Amino acid sequence: MCNEVVTVICSLFGWILSAFAAFSCFFLEGKYLDGPFGSSSIGVGFLGISTWRYGTFYSHGSWCMSWESYTLVPEILGVEVRDSTWTAAYAFAVIAFCLGFFAVVFSFCSQKGRGGLAALLFFVTLCQGLSLLVFSSDVVKVFAANGIELGISFGAGCSIAAIIFWFFAAVSAAGVAKNGDGDRDASREELEEPLVANDEAEAA
Repeated sequence: MCNEVVTVICSLFGWILSAFAAFSCFFLEGKYLDGPFGSSSIGVGFLGISTWRYGTFYSHGSWCMSWESYTLVPEILGVEVRDSTWTAAYAFAVIAFCLGFFAVVFSFCSQKGRGGLAALLFFVTLCQGLSLLVFSSDVVKVFAANGIELGISFGAGCSIAAIIFWFFAAVSAAGVAKNGDGDRDASREELEEPLVANDEAEAA
């Protein structure tokens, strides 16, 4: 019973965190000295780019501007910095979110099929981890070439936390599946013992 509760709670939290990771505008964050507010923070996400006054905790700024309309960093104007690595990372983040939804639904179901749920959760964990490919994309390199070092922001932090929750949910679901197999084997042995005893009695 404990493992079932852990599976439900961890998968639910993992799914919520994966939503913040996939659909945010500040997956990565950097400091821009010549921004519109003086020293500005830049948040780079899959849906767009955000800018706010440095040290103001996401206030006094512009939110979720599309990549095409972003004009606050002149050095990257007209440059398509989102390469195939960035696109793949976004795809894995969305896959983790979508499959994670089904994992949450299945985690509320009965113990049947827990082995399949564990396999699904391990796969979601892998996809969530691959969303961190953004750190090796051209987006990070182009911003770094213009003096903006991008690091972990809210979205990346949520993705890392989601990986942990997905993993614990997968391990917990695997534990439930193993216990279920053990219970079935024990029940089968209990059913077979009287039959074996009867056969031996008849043979005698």
